[in-house]
Amino acid sequence: MIEFQATYFDGKTSRSQPVTISFDGLSLKIRGEAWSTPRDVPLRNCTIDPPLGKGPRAIKLPDGALCETGDLSAVEELERRQRGHGGMHFVHLLESRWKSAVACLLLLLLSVVAFIFYGVPFLAARAADSVPQDLMEKITRQTLGVLDKQFLEPSELSQTRMSEIDTLLKEIAVEVDPKTRYQLGFRKGGTLGSNAFALPSGLILVTDELVALSRSDRELAGLLVHEITHVKRRHALRHILQSTGVFVLIATLAGDIASITSLAASLPAVLIESGYSRKFEAEADREAGLYLIEKGWGTKPYRNLLKRLAESHPEHPGLSVFSTHPRTAERIEKLRDLEIHPDPRSSGGR
Repeated sequence: MIEFQATYFDGKTSRSQPVTISFDGLSLKIRGEAWSTPRDVPLRNCTIDPPLGKGPRAIKLPDGALCETGDLSAVEELERRQRGHGGMHFVHLLESRWKSAVACLLLLLLSVVAFIFYGVPFLAARAADSVPQDLMEKITRQTLGVLDKQFLEPSELSQTRMSEIDTLLKEIAVEVDPKTRYQLGFRKGGTLGSNAFALPSGLILVTDELVALSRSDRELAGLLVHEITHVKRRHALRHILQSTGVFVLIATLAGDIASITSLAASLPAVLIESGYSRKFEAEADREAGLYLIEKGWGTKPYRNLLKRLAESHPEHPGLSVFSTHPRTAERIEKLRDLEIHPDPRSSGGR
């Protein structure tokens, strides 16, 4: 039997009186000096207030009366018998054991950080992979329209040179990513100068200035593999999705077309202003380097092109092939190391 002392309030006045409460397994028997007979109240009809630290506990009776006690262990036993307040009991444990509370808080923070750094990129990759080809072509058309209207001009390259580079792209694409149909577009860079852009559907734009800057087809081969990798691994879509938030990611995974097409408006800004992440640029560089190594050309042609690109855009914040995120010197050094210690696993199954 459970028995403990408490203070009784009738709920109608402010007066209180000491009582003794005992529990027989079904009901609370409340005895007070002013009562001739004890009150008998079924425990199932009572409400036990959740604990607050180590303060007194309150038991509310059906008629509005209340019993307050400092015998916390007795009330906890009543809670167990009543089979209630499981969640609040856990809260009470945390409040009474601050070390556990701090540990839970740290665990929560670590979970949030882990989700941001690992969960969101994972979801973004899954969401990008779920976007159908016809929708990527629509996004490409919208993006190309913005680029042509605001930044690029018609190409002045000769048809012969265009055909030569187009043939080079087709030869490379068959080896690197035969599942995707790649197309090459030429534009005069204008204010963007020497540059190249990989659009989601497989369209690769190359500026006249970049073609003029290159000194061999091997240099252009490294550039084209770099851009093909952005398409192959859907870097543009993943970059946008990672910055949109969890709800858009889930909507994209669920096939919400409206949410996906709304992303197209931000793609030109990614290509022109912010560029790809360090991770995506490193992946594209590595693919380009491995391709050139497998051909027996080494990474020097691509390294030379990167160096000249950086010198031609000293003021540019960096994007696509001449991104300074990571800085060009760092990228060139990694390509040199890759040539010394090539890692076949880095090619992503190419």
